[in-house]
Amino acid sequence: MWSVTALYDYKEIKLSKNKDIFEGTPIVFADGETRVIKPLTIRQLREFMKTVQNLNTEDGLSDDDITVMVKAASIALSKVDPDLAEDEDALEDILDLRSFGEIMSAAMGADPSL
Repeated sequence: MWSVTALYDYKEIKLSKNKDIFEGTPIVFADGETRVIKPLTIRQLREFMKTVQNLNTEDGLSDDDITVMVKAASIALSKVDPDLAEDEDALEDILDLRSFGEIMSAAMGADPSL
């Protein structure tokens, strides 16, 4: 049987192992602002996967590919900065390839610095 102390200790250990998920990853965008990106929830992941399946970068980036990239970034930003995520023009103005790559890594739960 679990004691209150043992359960509390278990939760502390579990939270410390997932600290990166709870805290997210700070990313500096092209506008100089830092936003903290957290891994996608399952609901966001479903939407994200439907969006990026249309991405085709084998022959370089087309205008359609960039539109897909902006939509993918908006999904990752939807809980962090909902107003920005809904404003495609503003989002295009603050995204660059470096920040986009970091957003995608952080949204997938990976370390963007790798």
